[in-house]
Amino acid sequence: MKKWKRNTIISLLIIGIILAFFFYMKFSFKKEVALLSNTIEEQLSKILELSTTKYNYTNVVSYKDNKKLSGLNLPFTSKSFLIKYDGYIKAGVDLKTAEVEVMDTKNVKIMLDKPKVFDNVIMEEEVYIYDERDSVFNKLSFDDLYDVLIEEKQKTEKEIVDKGFLNDAENNTKEILDSFLRSMGFENIEIIFR
Repeated sequence: MKKWKRNTIISLLIIGIILAFFFYMKFSFKKEVALLSNTIEEQLSKILELSTTKYNYTNVVSYKDNKKLSGLNLPFTSKSFLIKYDGYIKAGVDLKTAEVEVMDTKNVKIMLDKPKVFDNVIMEEEVYIYDERDSVFNKLSFDDLYDVLIEEKQKTEKEIVDKGFLNDAENNTKEILDSFLRSMGFENIEIIFR
């Protein structure tokens, strides 16, 4: 009888130790996953905007304007200029809205907004005006130059977006985040753009 009690007590102790170890591991693992998720979100929020693609451009534009009366150009009202300018367009992902879901220490899923254009800048110091001509009745103004440059910026942005510029930004974002997450020890990484 004593031997049976002793074996029962030892068995209960072993079962208790196993259960305690199991619960400890279960809660410890959840805590580790939560910490990993918080760490990733913290790192991403420090970046805020991840600019992954840059397009540099140089354009030359000819501008001509005449005052008209009934569809006919009036004499002595012609104005024109030729400008050359440089600029760049940057695109990437806004990481403030990123959602991170860590399944375990090897699996992670990140949901991001689609890439967008962050900057479209014409560098003022790189604008050169050639062949300025105006008339007494139709003077060139700063607004003429400004309107032409705004129109050109919008046209250039539309052209490169139509050619897949934002797709390049999406692919570059995937590569950068994949590399970042692999350096943290993740093996199965899913990056979804919504």
